[in-house]
Amino acid sequence: MCSLSVFALTYTRELESKANNGDAHSQYLLCHCYIDGLGIEIDYDEAFIWCEKAAHQGHKNALTQMGYFYFCGKGTKQDDKKAFDYFYKAAKKGCPDAQFMMARCYKEGRGTAKNDDKAIKFCEKSASQGFAMAQWYLGECYSRGDGVEKELTKAELWLKKSAEQDFMYAQYSLGMYYKNYSRAKDAKTKAKEWLEKAAEQG
Repeated sequence: MCSLSVFALTYTRELESKANNGDAHSQYLLCHCYIDGLGIEIDYDEAFIWCEKAAHQGHKNALTQMGYFYFCGKGTKQDDKKAFDYFYKAAKKGCPDAQFMMARCYKEGRGTAKNDDKAIKFCEKSASQGFAMAQWYLGECYSRGDGVEKELTKAELWLKKSAEQDFMYAQYSLGMYYKNYSRAKDAKTKAKEWLEKAAEQG
């Protein structure tokens, strides 16, 4: 994942005018117009410029997006340390996307030393705010005992929260959980149900 989802949006001269006048949120939205080609040609370099302006004003979603730019090397040179620093700033402001990316950085040792405890800590913060990807990841960690003690009850809890948000990977993982681990009487039925939901999404 190398960009944030933004609600229905398109480029307008009014939006650009607000961005030019220093409105941080407009700068952030204009960044996404350039990322996704919404009413204007895709241009990651231009997107980076506008996002950086918003980030310098402390816009938490822009800070997160700057992290993605550096993490993925789009619009700028790939730099794990700068990505980590931007994610950290956004995570401190409570952005769940950034908190999840902090978990990834600590888990993978990108921009910082590997630290499973901190990875789980940030993943839990993100998951607790309802971020589906973090909920899925946390569920996977509990199901495998990866960075935490293996607890299938918690695995089911977090996988279900994510799956109920239509997150495909969680639907598949939850289906496999019911198929391989659950002792519930209706486990086979639930496994079939969730695996079919995942398959419907491709």
